[in-house]
Amino acid sequence: GLYLTNPSGKKPETLRKFIENAKRANLNDMVVDAQPAPNGKTSMPKENVQLMLDSGIHPVARVVCFVQGLNRFPIEEEVLANRISIAKSAAELGFKEIQFDYVRFNDDGFCAKIPVQTKYEFIENFLARAKKELAPYNVKVAADVFGRIPLNSGDPIGQRMSGLDKVVDVICPMAYPSHYTWSEKMMADPYYTVHLTSARAKERVKQAEIVSYIQAFKMKVKKSGLEYDEYVRQQIKAVHDAHIKGYIFWNAAQEYTVPFKVAEDYYSRKGQVQAKAASAKTVTM
Repeated sequence: GLYLTNPSGKKPETLRKFIENAKRANLNDMVVDAQPAPNGKTSMPKENVQLMLDSGIHPVARVVCFVQGLNRFPIEEEVLANRISIAKSAAELGFKEIQFDYVRFNDDGFCAKIPVQTKYEFIENFLARAKKELAPYNVKVAADVFGRIPLNSGDPIGQRMSGLDKVVDVICPMAYPSHYTWSEKMMADPYYTVHLTSARAKERVKQAEIVSYIQAFKMKVKKSGLEYDEYVRQQIKAVHDAHIKGYIFWNAAQEYTVPFKVAEDYYSRKGQVQAKAASAKTVTM
């Protein structure tokens, strides 16, 4: 799938164009910002959600919880209630999945004195509450996590695979190679980074599906020595080789021309290979 900003999802003509390109590229999932601003209300026309459904697209509403992560604690109840209210309104519009993003503590050490166990419990209790309140709408509940979360333990932002596995249906590691700044290898090898993150994520859960975000922007692509299209292709292959549920292209600028073309070509070639294999098997028999 791919990520769309609130304006991209809100304008029918823009959304329709993205759907056409997505279908051509064999993509079937769209994550759309539910709110124009973190504290705002859901502002997506219901007919736009229906357009996605009618087009065979699985519509996912992205709800930003705590911008840049929690920078104060405890957090006011009205903030928590607001985020769940946004999620409910998105479900009422017809979205089939609610994806909570920035559901974590700040990464700059501000909350260093708060025990990590307290952070885990807060994040997981909030998501468990959201899932319970969203149950009547029959939607999936997802949580975005840093790409490092499947690879570590005791992370200070308050995210852990084992705990999230118990309270959400889908976990989405943000496996952008450019963001693994502690490892030159991981920034330079998109296949390795996406495959390792996705495979480890899958190993560390018992029930949640894994859907990785992959890099559909050019930041630090030069480190890999690859052309941008090959950089994207290797990430797609890594996701498939890791045998997870799927992937989502992320490009905040909404420039998906190259990723669309790469995906279209990838699945076209894959289909040709499968057809040849089936033909060969038939002949053998």
